[in-house]
Amino acid sequence: MLSRRCALAGALALGLSACSGDEPGSDGALVPEGEAVAVCNDFRADPKVLASMRAGDIALRRALASGASPDAAAEAASAIARGDFRLAAATTPKGVSLDLYNAQCRLLGSPAAWSIRALAFVPDLAAAEGRGADVPATAFGRQYNAALMADPHYPYRDICRPVSDVGPEPEIRPDEPISQPYGFADLQSGEAVDTMGYAARHNAVGQLRRLVEARPQDIDKPDMFGLTPLAWAIAYQRWRTADVLIEAGASPTGARCQTAIDRQSPLQVARLMRWTDMIGRLRSYVSEEEFASLRQNPRYDDASLADFNRAFFQIKHRYDPILRQRRFSRYELQFTIDEAGNSTSCELVPASNSAEFDAELCEVAMKVVRWTPARDAFATTVSGDAKLVFGLGK
Repeated sequence: MLSRRCALAGALALGLSACSGDEPGSDGALVPEGEAVAVCNDFRADPKVLASMRAGDIALRRALASGASPDAAAEAASAIARGDFRLAAATTPKGVSLDLYNAQCRLLGSPAAWSIRALAFVPDLAAAEGRGADVPATAFGRQYNAALMADPHYPYRDICRPVSDVGPEPEIRPDEPISQPYGFADLQSGEAVDTMGYAARHNAVGQLRRLVEARPQDIDKPDMFGLTPLAWAIAYQRWRTADVLIEAGASPTGARCQTAIDRQSPLQVARLMRWTDMIGRLRSYVSEEEFASLRQNPRYDDASLADFNRAFFQIKHRYDPILRQRRFSRYELQFTIDEAGNSTSCELVPASNSAEFDAELCEVAMKVVRWTPARDAFATTVSGDAKLVFGLGK
Protein backbone atom coordinates (compact mmCIF):
# COMPACT_ATOMS: atom_id res chain seq x y z
CA MET A 1 0.00 0.00 0.00
CA LEU A 2 1.30 3.45 -0.86
CA SER A 3 2.03 5.76 2.03
CA ARG A 4 -0.02 8.90 2.34
CA ARG A 5 2.98 10.93 1.12
CA CYS A 6 2.92 9.00 -2.14
CA ALA A 7 -0.81 9.25 -2.70
CA LEU A 8 -1.83 11.16 -5.79
CA ALA A 9 -5.51 11.36 -6.49
CA GLY A 10 -7.79 13.38 -8.68
CA ALA A 11 -10.18 15.51 -6.72
CA LEU A 12 -12.64 16.02 -9.51
CA ALA A 13 -16.12 14.81 -8.74
CA LEU A 14 -18.59 14.22 -11.53
CA GLY A 15 -21.12 11.43 -11.57
CA LEU A 16 -24.66 10.73 -13.09
CA SER A 17 -26.07 8.51 -10.41
CA ALA A 18 -28.77 6.01 -10.89
CA CYS A 19 -31.45 4.72 -8.69
CA SER A 20 -30.01 1.25 -8.67
CA GLY A 21 -26.52 0.01 -9.39
CA ASP A 22 -26.50 -3.49 -7.97
CA GLU A 23 -23.75 -5.64 -9.41
CA PRO A 24 -24.48 -9.27 -10.24
CA GLY A 25 -23.18 -11.93 -7.93
CA SER A 26 -22.02 -15.40 -8.80
CA ASP A 27 -25.13 -16.92 -7.26
CA GLY A 28 -27.33 -15.20 -9.84
CA ALA A 29 -29.76 -14.02 -7.15
CA LEU A 30 -30.64 -10.79 -8.90
CA VAL A 31 -33.85 -9.32 -7.59
CA PRO A 32 -34.54 -5.83 -6.27
CA GLU A 33 -34.78 -5.04 -2.61
CA GLY A 34 -38.17 -3.57 -1.78
CA GLU A 35 -36.77 -0.68 0.21
CA ALA A 36 -34.58 0.46 -2.69
CA VAL A 37 -37.40 0.63 -5.21
CA ALA A 38 -40.18 1.82 -2.90
CA VAL A 39 -38.95 5.40 -3.03
CA CYS A 40 -39.15 5.31 -6.83
CA ASN A 41 -42.84 4.34 -6.85
CA ASP A 42 -41.83 1.05 -8.48
CA PHE A 43 -44.46 -1.68 -8.53
CA ARG A 44 -41.88 -4.15 -7.25
CA ALA A 45 -41.90 -2.32 -3.94
CA ASP A 46 -45.00 -4.36 -3.15
CA PRO A 47 -43.65 -7.14 -0.90
CA LYS A 48 -46.03 -9.67 -2.44
CA VAL A 49 -44.89 -8.84 -5.97
CA LEU A 50 -41.26 -8.91 -4.88
CA ALA A 51 -41.64 -12.27 -3.14
CA SER A 52 -43.44 -13.72 -6.14
CA MET A 53 -40.70 -12.55 -8.53
CA ARG A 54 -37.98 -13.93 -6.29
CA ALA A 55 -39.69 -17.28 -5.85
CA GLY A 56 -40.37 -17.61 -9.57
CA ASP A 57 -36.80 -16.80 -10.54
CA ILE A 58 -35.32 -19.21 -8.02
CA ALA A 59 -37.66 -22.01 -9.11
CA LEU A 60 -36.80 -21.41 -12.76
CA ARG A 61 -33.05 -21.45 -12.13
CA ARG A 62 -33.33 -24.64 -10.11
CA ALA A 63 -35.38 -26.32 -12.83
CA LEU A 64 -32.83 -25.41 -15.50
CA ALA A 65 -29.91 -26.46 -13.30
CA SER A 66 -31.55 -29.86 -12.73
CA GLY A 67 -31.77 -30.52 -16.47
CA ALA A 68 -35.51 -29.93 -16.77
CA SER A 69 -36.94 -28.31 -19.92
CA PRO A 70 -39.57 -25.74 -18.94
CA ASP A 71 -41.89 -24.53 -21.70
CA ALA A 72 -40.33 -21.17 -22.64
CA ALA A 73 -43.35 -19.88 -24.55
CA ALA A 74 -45.69 -20.74 -21.67
CA GLU A 75 -43.34 -19.10 -19.16
CA ALA A 76 -43.20 -15.95 -21.29
CA ALA A 77 -46.99 -15.80 -21.62
CA SER A 78 -47.34 -16.22 -17.86
CA ALA A 79 -44.82 -13.43 -17.22
CA ILE A 80 -46.64 -11.07 -19.60
CA ALA A 81 -49.92 -11.82 -17.82
CA ARG A 82 -48.28 -10.89 -14.49
CA GLY A 83 -46.86 -7.67 -15.92
CA ASP A 84 -43.30 -9.00 -15.60
CA PHE A 85 -41.48 -7.83 -18.73
CA ARG A 86 -37.92 -8.67 -17.67
CA LEU A 87 -35.87 -10.39 -20.33
CA ALA A 88 -33.80 -13.46 -19.55
CA ALA A 89 -30.10 -12.73 -19.15
CA ALA A 90 -26.88 -14.29 -17.95
CA THR A 91 -24.67 -12.76 -15.32
CA THR A 92 -20.93 -12.69 -15.88
CA PRO A 93 -17.89 -11.42 -13.97
CA LYS A 94 -18.23 -8.21 -16.01
CA GLY A 95 -21.95 -7.67 -15.56
CA VAL A 96 -25.20 -8.59 -17.27
CA SER A 97 -25.40 -10.13 -20.76
CA LEU A 98 -28.61 -10.23 -22.78
CA ASP A 99 -26.75 -11.10 -25.99
CA LEU A 100 -26.21 -14.72 -24.98
CA TYR A 101 -29.98 -15.12 -25.05
CA ASN A 102 -30.35 -13.21 -28.33
CA ALA A 103 -31.64 -9.88 -27.04
CA GLN A 104 -30.36 -6.33 -26.82
CA CYS A 105 -31.87 -3.23 -25.29
CA ARG A 106 -30.86 0.19 -26.62
CA LEU A 107 -29.87 1.87 -23.37
CA LEU A 108 -26.96 3.85 -22.00
CA GLY A 109 -24.91 1.30 -20.11
CA SER A 110 -25.88 -2.25 -19.25
CA PRO A 111 -29.35 -3.15 -17.98
CA ALA A 112 -29.65 -2.93 -14.22
CA ALA A 113 -29.50 -6.26 -12.43
CA TRP A 114 -33.05 -5.90 -11.18
CA SER A 115 -34.41 -5.33 -14.72
CA ILE A 116 -33.60 -8.85 -15.98
CA ARG A 117 -34.34 -12.48 -15.08
CA ALA A 118 -30.97 -14.03 -14.34
CA LEU A 119 -30.94 -17.65 -15.50
CA ALA A 120 -27.32 -18.58 -14.92
CA PHE A 121 -23.92 -17.28 -13.91
CA VAL A 122 -21.53 -17.59 -16.87
CA PRO A 123 -17.84 -17.25 -15.94
CA ASP A 124 -16.71 -17.34 -19.59
CA LEU A 125 -19.17 -15.65 -21.94
CA ALA A 126 -17.24 -16.45 -25.12
CA ALA A 127 -17.19 -20.15 -24.26
CA ALA A 128 -20.91 -20.11 -23.46
CA GLU A 129 -21.69 -18.49 -26.81
CA GLY A 130 -19.65 -21.19 -28.51
CA ARG A 131 -21.59 -23.99 -26.86
CA GLY A 132 -24.90 -22.43 -27.83
CA ALA A 133 -28.26 -24.06 -27.37
CA ASP A 134 -27.00 -27.40 -26.04
CA VAL A 135 -26.94 -25.71 -22.63
CA PRO A 136 -30.46 -25.84 -21.11
CA ALA A 137 -30.35 -22.28 -19.75
CA THR A 138 -29.16 -20.91 -23.09
CA ALA A 139 -31.80 -22.77 -25.10
CA PHE A 140 -34.53 -21.69 -22.70
CA GLY A 141 -33.31 -18.09 -22.51
CA ARG A 142 -33.32 -17.64 -26.28
CA GLN A 143 -36.78 -19.14 -26.67
CA TYR A 144 -38.14 -17.19 -23.70
CA ASN A 145 -36.84 -13.84 -24.95
CA ALA A 146 -38.10 -14.48 -28.47
CA ALA A 147 -41.59 -15.25 -27.15
CA LEU A 148 -41.58 -12.29 -24.76
CA MET A 149 -40.49 -9.73 -27.35
CA ALA A 150 -42.95 -11.09 -29.94
CA ASP A 151 -45.94 -10.83 -27.62
CA PRO A 152 -48.27 -7.97 -28.65
CA HIS A 153 -48.54 -6.88 -25.01
CA TYR A 154 -44.79 -6.48 -24.55
CA PRO A 155 -44.41 -2.70 -24.01
CA TYR A 156 -40.73 -2.35 -24.93
CA ARG A 157 -40.62 -3.64 -28.52
CA ASP A 158 -39.08 -0.35 -29.64
CA ILE A 159 -36.37 -0.59 -26.95
CA CYS A 160 -35.43 -4.28 -26.76
CA ARG A 161 -34.99 -6.32 -29.92
CA PRO A 162 -33.53 -9.63 -31.09
CA VAL A 163 -29.81 -9.18 -31.70
CA SER A 164 -30.23 -9.64 -35.45
CA ASP A 165 -32.68 -6.69 -35.59
CA VAL A 166 -30.71 -4.22 -33.51
CA GLY A 167 -28.10 -3.01 -36.00
CA PRO A 168 -24.88 -1.22 -35.08
CA GLU A 169 -24.56 0.56 -31.77
CA PRO A 170 -24.61 4.36 -32.07
CA GLU A 171 -21.17 5.88 -31.67
CA ILE A 172 -20.97 7.96 -28.51
CA ARG A 173 -18.41 10.76 -28.50
CA PRO A 174 -17.89 12.90 -25.40
CA ASP A 175 -17.93 16.16 -27.36
CA GLU A 176 -21.03 15.44 -29.43
CA PRO A 177 -24.75 15.06 -28.67
CA ILE A 178 -26.26 11.59 -28.47
CA SER A 179 -29.00 11.70 -31.07
CA GLN A 180 -30.75 8.56 -29.81
CA PRO A 181 -29.59 7.58 -26.31
CA TYR A 182 -32.45 5.17 -25.64
CA GLY A 183 -34.61 2.94 -27.82
CA PHE A 184 -35.39 3.05 -31.53
CA ALA A 185 -37.51 6.14 -32.14
CA ASP A 186 -38.13 5.38 -35.82
CA LEU A 187 -39.18 1.78 -35.25
CA GLN A 188 -42.82 1.00 -35.95
CA SER A 189 -43.63 -1.39 -33.13
CA GLY A 190 -47.03 -2.61 -34.30
CA GLU A 191 -49.98 -2.79 -31.94
CA ALA A 192 -50.06 -0.01 -29.34
CA VAL A 193 -49.52 -0.82 -25.67
CA ASP A 194 -51.59 1.11 -23.15
CA THR A 195 -48.90 2.63 -20.94
CA MET A 196 -47.82 6.23 -20.42
CA GLY A 197 -44.28 5.44 -21.47
CA TYR A 198 -45.40 3.86 -24.73
CA ALA A 199 -47.78 6.74 -25.48
CA ALA A 200 -45.05 9.29 -24.70
CA ARG A 201 -42.55 7.56 -26.98
CA HIS A 202 -44.99 7.27 -29.88
CA ASN A 203 -46.44 10.79 -29.73
CA ALA A 204 -49.90 9.42 -28.91
CA VAL A 205 -51.30 12.59 -27.37
CA GLY A 206 -54.89 11.39 -26.98
CA GLN A 207 -53.86 8.11 -25.38
CA LEU A 208 -51.44 9.90 -23.07
CA ARG A 209 -54.03 12.45 -21.91
CA ARG A 210 -56.46 9.64 -21.10
CA LEU A 211 -53.86 7.70 -19.11
CA VAL A 212 -52.68 10.77 -17.19
CA GLU A 213 -56.26 11.66 -16.30
CA ALA A 214 -56.98 8.09 -15.19
CA ARG A 215 -53.80 7.63 -13.11
CA PRO A 216 -52.21 11.00 -12.33
CA GLN A 217 -50.21 9.40 -9.50
CA ASP A 218 -48.20 7.45 -12.09
CA ILE A 219 -46.99 10.43 -14.09
CA ASP A 220 -43.49 10.19 -12.58
CA LYS A 221 -43.43 6.43 -12.22
CA PRO A 222 -40.27 4.95 -13.76
CA ASP A 223 -40.36 1.83 -15.87
CA MET A 224 -37.94 -1.03 -15.40
CA PHE A 225 -35.23 0.97 -17.17
CA GLY A 226 -35.53 3.84 -14.69
CA LEU A 227 -37.10 6.31 -17.15
CA THR A 228 -40.33 8.19 -16.56
CA PRO A 229 -42.81 8.95 -19.36
CA LEU A 230 -41.37 12.47 -19.67
CA ALA A 231 -37.83 11.12 -19.98
CA TRP A 232 -39.01 8.83 -22.79
CA ALA A 233 -40.81 11.65 -24.60
CA ILE A 234 -37.58 13.63 -24.53
CA ALA A 235 -35.41 10.66 -25.54
CA TYR A 236 -37.62 10.20 -28.63
CA GLN A 237 -37.80 13.97 -29.23
CA ARG A 238 -41.58 13.99 -28.93
CA TRP A 239 -42.31 17.62 -28.12
CA ARG A 240 -46.11 17.18 -28.13
CA THR A 241 -46.25 14.39 -25.56
CA ALA A 242 -43.50 16.04 -23.52
CA ASP A 243 -45.63 19.18 -23.39
CA VAL A 244 -48.68 17.21 -22.25
CA LEU A 245 -46.68 15.67 -19.42
CA ILE A 246 -45.04 18.93 -18.35
CA GLU A 247 -48.38 20.73 -18.25
CA ALA A 248 -49.81 17.84 -16.21
CA GLY A 249 -47.06 18.27 -13.60
CA ALA A 250 -44.42 15.72 -14.62
CA SER A 251 -41.13 16.32 -12.83
CA PRO A 252 -38.10 17.41 -14.89
CA THR A 253 -35.93 15.54 -12.38
CA GLY A 254 -37.76 12.25 -12.85
CA ALA A 255 -38.95 9.77 -10.26
CA ARG A 256 -39.09 10.53 -6.55
CA CYS A 257 -35.80 8.69 -6.01
CA GLN A 258 -34.03 10.69 -8.72
CA THR A 259 -32.37 14.09 -8.84
CA ALA A 260 -31.52 16.45 -11.68
CA ILE A 261 -28.06 14.91 -12.10
CA ASP A 262 -29.26 11.30 -12.47
CA ARG A 263 -28.59 10.00 -15.96
CA GLN A 264 -32.18 8.86 -16.48
CA SER A 265 -33.76 12.14 -15.35
CA PRO A 266 -35.62 14.05 -18.09
CA LEU A 267 -33.25 17.00 -17.74
CA GLN A 268 -30.18 14.83 -18.17
CA VAL A 269 -31.66 13.04 -21.18
CA ALA A 270 -32.25 16.45 -22.78
CA ARG A 271 -28.65 17.44 -21.97
CA LEU A 272 -27.26 14.22 -23.48
CA MET A 273 -29.08 15.10 -26.68
CA ARG A 274 -28.07 18.79 -26.46
CA TRP A 275 -31.77 19.66 -26.81
CA THR A 276 -31.39 23.28 -25.73
CA ASP A 277 -35.02 24.28 -26.28
CA MET A 278 -36.26 21.45 -24.07
CA ILE A 279 -33.73 22.27 -21.35
CA GLY A 280 -35.00 25.84 -21.42
CA ARG A 281 -38.59 24.59 -21.27
CA LEU A 282 -37.84 22.53 -18.16
CA ARG A 283 -35.73 25.15 -16.42
CA SER A 284 -38.64 27.08 -14.92
CA TYR A 285 -39.88 23.91 -13.19
CA VAL A 286 -36.76 23.35 -11.09
CA SER A 287 -34.98 25.48 -8.51
CA GLU A 288 -31.94 27.54 -9.41
CA GLU A 289 -29.90 25.25 -7.18
CA GLU A 290 -31.10 22.15 -9.05
CA PHE A 291 -30.41 23.75 -12.40
CA ALA A 292 -26.94 24.86 -11.34
CA SER A 293 -26.17 21.30 -10.21
CA LEU A 294 -26.27 20.22 -13.87
CA ARG A 295 -22.97 21.94 -14.54
CA GLN A 296 -20.15 19.46 -15.08
CA ASN A 297 -16.59 20.19 -14.02
CA PRO A 298 -13.62 19.25 -16.21
CA ARG A 299 -12.75 15.56 -16.01
CA TYR A 300 -9.32 14.04 -16.41
CA ASP A 301 -8.61 11.08 -18.65
CA ASP A 302 -7.72 8.06 -16.49
CA ALA A 303 -4.94 6.79 -18.75
CA SER A 304 -3.25 10.18 -18.92
CA LEU A 305 -3.48 10.55 -15.14
CA ALA A 306 -1.72 7.19 -14.75
CA ASP A 307 1.06 8.51 -17.00
CA PHE A 308 1.28 11.64 -14.88
CA ASN A 309 1.42 9.58 -11.69
CA ARG A 310 4.57 7.88 -12.93
CA ALA A 311 6.15 11.19 -13.90
CA PHE A 312 5.13 12.70 -10.56
CA PHE A 313 6.94 10.04 -8.54
CA GLN A 314 10.08 10.44 -10.64
CA ILE A 315 10.11 14.21 -10.22
CA LYS A 316 9.30 13.96 -6.54
CA HIS A 317 12.12 11.48 -6.00
CA ARG A 318 14.67 13.92 -7.43
CA TYR A 319 13.46 16.77 -5.22
CA ASP A 320 12.76 14.65 -2.15
CA PRO A 321 15.74 15.88 -0.05
CA ILE A 322 14.39 19.42 -0.36
CA LEU A 323 10.69 18.57 -0.03
CA ARG A 324 11.27 16.53 3.14
CA GLN A 325 12.53 19.62 4.93
CA ARG A 326 8.87 20.52 5.50
CA ARG A 327 6.23 18.64 7.45
CA PHE A 328 3.84 16.53 5.43
CA SER A 329 0.83 18.52 4.20
CA ARG A 330 -1.81 18.66 1.51
CA TYR A 331 -1.19 20.35 -1.83
CA GLU A 332 -3.38 21.11 -4.83
CA LEU A 333 -2.26 21.32 -8.41
CA GLN A 334 -4.80 23.82 -9.73
CA PHE A 335 -5.60 24.14 -13.44
CA THR A 336 -7.68 26.29 -15.73
CA ILE A 337 -9.16 24.18 -18.54
CA ASP A 338 -10.51 25.93 -21.62
CA GLU A 339 -13.63 24.93 -23.57
CA ALA A 340 -11.55 22.66 -25.81
CA GLY A 341 -10.13 20.72 -22.85
CA ASN A 342 -6.66 22.31 -22.93
CA SER A 343 -4.80 23.27 -19.75
CA THR A 344 -4.14 27.00 -19.98
CA SER A 345 -2.68 27.54 -16.51
CA CYS A 346 -1.29 25.53 -13.62
CA GLU A 347 -0.27 26.45 -10.09
CA LEU A 348 0.78 24.46 -7.02
CA VAL A 349 -1.16 25.70 -3.98
CA PRO A 350 0.37 26.32 -1.55
CA ALA A 351 3.78 26.66 -3.15
CA SER A 352 6.34 24.12 -2.03
CA ASN A 353 9.80 25.04 -0.73
CA SER A 354 11.22 24.50 -4.24
CA ALA A 355 10.14 26.83 -7.04
CA GLU A 356 11.93 24.57 -9.52
CA PHE A 357 9.87 21.56 -8.40
CA ASP A 358 6.63 23.53 -8.71
CA ALA A 359 7.47 24.74 -12.21
CA GLU A 360 8.58 21.33 -13.48
CA LEU A 361 5.55 19.57 -12.03
CA CYS A 362 3.17 22.06 -13.66
CA GLU A 363 4.97 21.84 -16.98
CA VAL A 364 4.68 18.05 -17.06
CA ALA A 365 1.07 18.06 -15.85
CA MET A 366 -0.01 20.48 -18.57
CA LYS A 367 1.63 18.32 -21.22
CA VAL A 368 0.53 14.90 -19.98
CA VAL A 369 -2.91 15.13 -18.34
CA ARG A 370 -5.79 15.25 -20.82
CA TRP A 371 -9.13 16.77 -19.87
CA THR A 372 -12.74 16.65 -20.95
CA PRO A 373 -13.94 20.25 -20.75
CA ALA A 374 -16.56 21.56 -18.37
CA ARG A 375 -20.15 21.93 -19.52
CA ASP A 376 -22.72 24.39 -18.30
CA ALA A 377 -26.30 23.47 -17.42
CA PHE A 378 -27.23 23.55 -21.11
CA ALA A 379 -24.39 21.07 -21.87
CA THR A 380 -22.38 23.70 -23.74
CA THR A 381 -18.62 23.36 -23.31
CA VAL A 382 -17.13 26.15 -21.20
CA SER A 383 -13.88 26.87 -19.42
CA GLY A 384 -13.56 25.61 -15.88
CA ASP A 385 -11.24 24.95 -12.98
CA ALA A 386 -9.84 21.58 -11.98
CA LYS A 387 -7.37 20.25 -9.46
CA LEU A 388 -5.31 17.24 -8.47
CA VAL A 389 -4.65 16.68 -4.77
CA PHE A 390 -1.61 15.03 -3.20
CA GLY A 391 0.69 15.20 -0.20
CA LEU A 392 4.30 16.35 0.13
CA GLY A 393 6.76 16.57 2.97
CA LYS A 394 8.25 14.48 5.71
